[in-house]
Formats: sequence, C-alpha cells, structure tokens
Amino acid sequence: MIILATPYSDVVNDFLSKVTDYDLPDMLLEDREEIVLGYMKRSCAKFSRLCLIDLLDVDEESEQFNQTLDEEVIDIITEGMIVEWLKPKLYTLENLRNVLNTKDFNMYSPANLLSQIRETYNESKSEFKSLMKNYSHYYGNVGDSN
Repeated sequence: MIILATPYSDVVNDFLSKVTDYDLPDMLLEDREEIVLGYMKRSCAKFSRLCLIDLLDVDEESEQFNQTLDEEVIDIITEGMIVEWLKPKLYTLENLRNVLNTKDFNMYSPANLLSQIRETYNESKSEFKSLMKNYSHYYGNVGDSN
C-alpha cells in the first residue's frame, strides 16, 4: 500500500469553503496562512487521540501531513477549525464592552449578537465533538474526546 502525503492546502481549502470571513481575504497572505494553520493545528491536536491516522506526523517544511487523509478525517478537522475560528469572536474586547454598556437588550443589540455568536460557537463545538465520537465508535477507538 502506497501512503501519499496530504498537503495542508487540501485541509485549508476545505475549511475556507465552509466559512465566510471577509477579513481573511484582506489580510496579508502570510498572516492569513499563519492564522488558518493555527486553527488546523489546534483542531488536529484535539482529534489526534481518536484518529486512526497520525495527525501529528507532519512535514512542516513541505507543509503536509505524511499520511493520506480521507474526506471524513478532513471534514472532522475542518469542523474543529470552525470552532477555533469562532472562539476568538466570542472573546473580543469590543463584544465584552458592548455587552457591559448595553442598557436595553433588543433584537439588534450587541448583547444579542454576542449571544448568537456564543450559540453558534457551542453548536459548532458540539458538531465537532459528535463527529469525533462517531468516528471513534465506527473505527472501534472509543475514548474521551474532551
């Protein structure tokens, strides 16, 4: 069996197809790559205990996984990347300041926006955990995915 490497770009492009972030295209290419690869590495670190493929076996110089990642594994990694992408949106100083200074809570208030971001983050995190658990159960590697 021939094991082919999977370039980081396969995972990054899949992630970028799932999110709409108008700030990402405006960033310098180096900054954007650093941020998105950070999401990928954090997601892989969380999934690596359960995944049958060694997600930590990478070649940083060639920017690739040294294993072949199938579509299911890439999908789980990118779901984790969405969680990582949403997390900083919850904890911005601007959001916290808006919530603390808002007297009336209406449909368009910053507090409601923060609540919606939090709900989206929690849903994404749940989906990521569910995908990891399903993967783990299917392949017989049942473990704790916290």
